[in-house]
Amino acid sequence: MNSTQAREISIEKILENLGYEPIKSNENESWYLSPFRVEKTASFKLSRTLNRFFDHGEQKGGNAIDFVIFKFGFSVSEALSYLEKFDTFFSFQKQIFEPPVNLESNIKIEKVIEIRHLALIQYLTSRNILKFEKENNLKEVHYIVNDKKYFAIGFENKSGGFEIRSKYAKLCIGKKDVSLISNQSQTLRIFEGFFDYLSFVQIRHSKNLEQSDYLILNSTALLVKKIALLEKYEKIELYLDNDQTGDKYTIIILEQFPGSLDLRKLYKNHKDLNEWLTKGE
Repeated sequence: MNSTQAREISIEKILENLGYEPIKSNENESWYLSPFRVEKTASFKLSRTLNRFFDHGEQKGGNAIDFVIFKFGFSVSEALSYLEKFDTFFSFQKQIFEPPVNLESNIKIEKVIEIRHLALIQYLTSRNILKFEKENNLKEVHYIVNDKKYFAIGFENKSGGFEIRSKYAKLCIGKKDVSLISNQSQTLRIFEGFFDYLSFVQIRHSKNLEQSDYLILNSTALLVKKIALLEKYEKIELYLDNDQTGDKYTIIILEQFPGSLDLRKLYKNHKDLNEWLTKGE
């Protein structure tokens, strides 16, 4: 690993590997108790957007190389050697993806396989999805955009398209459609996205809940077009997001199917079911 690569290693992942967790965090930055000394008030700031740190107590900052040098007293060559074990994080991080305007005509699936890449498994784990091997719709998708190669988690829909997710990518390859998972049940559970579905499957196993069919919308706008799918079910459970869009489509279903159950109270203080699961509440 050269210095250019090493500088882009995620400091957040290094801290996680060392057992440090943020005291507070948002999309742009996280604050930690200093890894350089004992303290009671967090003074170590990590810019998540820049992948740079600054310790206010030590008045030191920098990139991933600087961090391990300060932390362990390494030379530059020793720091590079230490950071080699984080290469899987780098291979995932370097594929920061900005979809072109006309994505559909510029994208090609290279291969679809079972999920094997450590970085994707770690991404699933970061969202508290620990058991996924038996999910037939869930795949590792390698794709090409404008001659550049990427890989991500893919969840297949009814039209053979894939909802693509990783730490850096959120898009659909192929035709946009819902995903319907049938277990020949008279109960249907409805989710906005597949991470909420995966979260519920994990909860179902731990709570020993009854099996059902599952409808993953992948886009709430598809609900009205697919409303006929709901007609054959005796019982409908709704697990949509706690936001205005979730409110809107929950009301639509409750009005057309009055016996339906809005079960968002389970995660009422969170945006969605996966956020609730991830925070361990």
